[in-house]
Amino acid sequence: MIEAVFFDFGGVIGKLDRDEIRQLEDSYGLQENDLLRSIYGIPEWRQAETGSIPDQQWVDAANRALDEKAGKPVPPLHEEWRKLWHQFDDDVVNLIKTLGSDTSYRVGLISNSTKRLEGELLGPTGLGKLFEIVVNSARLGIAKPDTRIYHHAADQMGVEYSACVHIDDLPPNIEGAIEAGFSAIHYEGDFPALVESLHELGVEW
Repeated sequence: MIEAVFFDFGGVIGKLDRDEIRQLEDSYGLQENDLLRSIYGIPEWRQAETGSIPDQQWVDAANRALDEKAGKPVPPLHEEWRKLWHQFDDDVVNLIKTLGSDTSYRVGLISNSTKRLEGELLGPTGLGKLFEIVVNSARLGIAKPDTRIYHHAADQMGVEYSACVHIDDLPPNIEGAIEAGFSAIHYEGDFPALVESLHELGVEW
């Protein structure tokens, strides 16, 4: 029986504005997907999301990667790419609110992020108040798909691993959750399919 439902942030709650990304890439002479690769496909990202280096070190490395891909200096893009996560999947947000108001379920967030998550995204939007606990990889020092981050989240709630489900957009994080003893749902933006998967696990509202 599921007692706790954990959500990922980026790709589940937060939606990237793909049109805006392409416009930014075009404006700076970047190829398609260069922006995301420069931000999240560099070693410094993995270090930043586990709190191993300061956020600014990752930002500087991302800007250097963008300069290299563009073949010229590119204006710092951090402010622009931070705004790309300020779109939300309203269906998922409403689901979180519904589950959180039902005393049958506990609701939490497990996110691979930097220490900016709470101050720049969860706090100003009010989303942070929807969760009983927020597990931020950068603050814990462990990132998905490491099983320890899922165990930490369940332990914080005092819930058995088998009574938890994690919803994520990345297959490796789904595999990590299952290895940790959780149920897991791969979310690809199909909200009716998410609802069906939750119902199959016995989560009703």
